[in-house]
Amino acid sequence: MKCPKCETGVLKPVRVNSVEVDQCSACRGVWFDEPELSVLLGCEKRELKVLSGRQNERLDHKHGDCPRDSTRLTRMCSSLNPDVVVDVCPTCHGIWLDGGELQKLVSE
Repeated sequence: MKCPKCETGVLKPVRVNSVEVDQCSACRGVWFDEPELSVLLGCEKRELKVLSGRQNERLDHKHGDCPRDSTRLTRMCSSLNPDVVVDVCPTCHGIWLDGGELQKLVSE
């Protein structure tokens, strides 16, 4: 799958515990199928280190399309941290987090 934000990277599977998500090889953003993000938010921060990435301000305000079904992603503030804008597919309910945003959602 092609990255919905940077459009240059390829989404590659990454396994964290029993959950497999897709991470961009270029911008390090992560695609979560429903309910993968909810499951991983219950993990400890050290377990999620493999999904770490740096924030790319150039991509923060960019709109993207769902890598699963090409529906335009809807941008909304996270209920866990209103400073994090998540991109949600209104069709399949998958969630895209830009690089570095997962770390902002995981509690210390």
